[in-house]
Amino acid sequence: MKLKTLLLICFIATITASAQKYTNTKTQITTKEWKGLSFSSEKSIFQNIQNADSFSKAAPLFKTGVIADDAMLTAFVMVDNSFSTLEEDEEKSLFANSWKSFITYHLIPGRVDSNALTKAVANGNGTAFFDTVLGQRLGVKEVNGKLVLFDGQGNTANIIGKDYYHKNGFFHIVDGLLMPSSEQ
Repeated sequence: MKLKTLLLICFIATITASAQKYTNTKTQITTKEWKGLSFSSEKSIFQNIQNADSFSKAAPLFKTGVIADDAMLTAFVMVDNSFSTLEEDEEKSLFANSWKSFITYHLIPGRVDSNALTKAVANGNGTAFFDTVLGQRLGVKEVNGKLVLFDGQGNTANIIGKDYYHKNGFFHIVDGLLMPSSEQ
């Protein structure tokens, strides 16, 4: 009986010791620069872009509470000049009425880096599709060696900055707007 008790104590001590080696490990913080801006894996998407002039129009959309704090997502964040293609009334309508659909169309579940995008395009014979958080498909293709996103209406957005970590995934910087289908 004493041998069984001694073995049980040794077993429990071993399990406890091995489990604790993982609880004491610190998470590695990753930072990456883009045009003088520094993005960090310890910040949310909004926290990364909120003070950058290049994202003054997109930042409020990512603050909206549409994105859960624990959601593992890849985002395509548009620079301000992306909005220049919209008429003033279209932009007002976008921000007033359909921003939730618009922003969730720029989010795909999981961590999808540029390597995974490139591989999906290669495996799809030049085109790949990803389901967005909105539930619609977002296309990716390669044009002249660069990744380009596209929607069902023919809008495109070039990925001009890639593989930036946020605290729950990746984000990529794009130079265009993609519009979800109005049919849901």
